Amino acid sequence: MTMGMIYVATPALVVFAIWFMAERIKGFSKKDVVLKMLAALCFVIVGISAVCLHPTLPGVLLLCGGICGALGDLFLGLSHLDKTKKRKNMFLGFVGFGLGHLLFCIGLILKFVMPGEVQTYFQSLTHWCYLLVPVLIGATFSTVLGVFGKKMGLHFGRYLPVVVIYGFLLSFSVALAISLNIMTGFCDLQLKIFSAGILLFIISDGILSRMYFGKLGNAPGAVIWNHVTYYVAQWFIAISILYI
Repeated sequence: MTMGMIYVATPALVVFAIWFMAERIKGFSKKDVVLKMLAALCFVIVGISAVCLHPTLPGVLLLCGGICGALGDLFLGLSHLDKTKKRKNMFLGFVGFGLGHLLFCIGLILKFVMPGEVQTYFQSLTHWCYLLVPVLIGATFSTVLGVFGKKMGLHFGRYLPVVVIYGFLLSFSVALAISLNIMTGFCDLQLKIFSAGILLFIISDGILSRMYFGKLGNAPGAVIWNHVTYYVAQWFIAISILYI
């Protein structure tokens, strides 16, 4: 895998993503699931190429997080095709995305916290705050989502427990990225690229929640913006591996 693969996979991602969205707007089908996975394969290839060019453990974890997200997206797509397995596939979709965010966070912590700084880090109250604050933000976000979801027009029903857990992991990963940027003085290029990706990710999921649990449904505008932000987010996260 070389830079050439990144140059090939990136425009291919654009083509398959646009083709997929055009099909999804028409309705759910096996074809749109296949196109969705081809688009996902493109950003995975970008991540694999980045790891091959710059192999590191944090990079591998970010790549694995992206793969988990792609699998989660696959299961969400399958949930619309087989109604008898909808609940199972929805659950697996949340698990895939949640595990992806967990791996993102572990990768960031390994890069910015652990190398040569373990004793200093765990002895420093200031450094503790860079992890503690994101944890508190994640817990607060997920609690608000669970308690006030209905008032925000979101009806989670039987998916409430898994949505709350996923909400914590998503908001924790966003808060952690911002916190580590503050800790490093916004001087780390990889972290800034990753942060752009994870912020787009939470925007995508905000739209997705309105589609699945609100009233947006399969509205064309929602489909487009949900997937544009999602694919760009995954590409940013994958390409950030080059700069770890």
